[in-house]
Amino acid sequence: MTIPGGWKILNMEACALPQKVASGFSEVFNGLIGASYLPVLYCATQVVAGTNHMILCKQTLATRDAQEAIVKVVLYEHLPSDGGKFVLTSIDEVVKGY
Repeated sequence: MTIPGGWKILNMEACALPQKVASGFSEVFNGLIGASYLPVLYCATQVVAGTNHMILCKQTLATRDAQEAIVKVVLYEHLPSDGGKFVLTSIDEVVKGY
């Protein structure tokens, strides 16, 4: 169904994340209930007391109509001295699909 003025999220291919980030992404989203996330663009890093990683993802909600969106995901990677674990910092909607 087409909605005038609405965005139709296109089929996208997963991007190749660096190995460490891919492992962290899987760790963070493994077992998540309610939505699935496909990384489509690894777009930025930010050095803080650790490292923030920004990834654009295609989000598909686990609902009957499987609503989709493009979201900005930020993962924080702790310093190696703090275990180097990845945690989810934020998920912000960029484009909501119909």
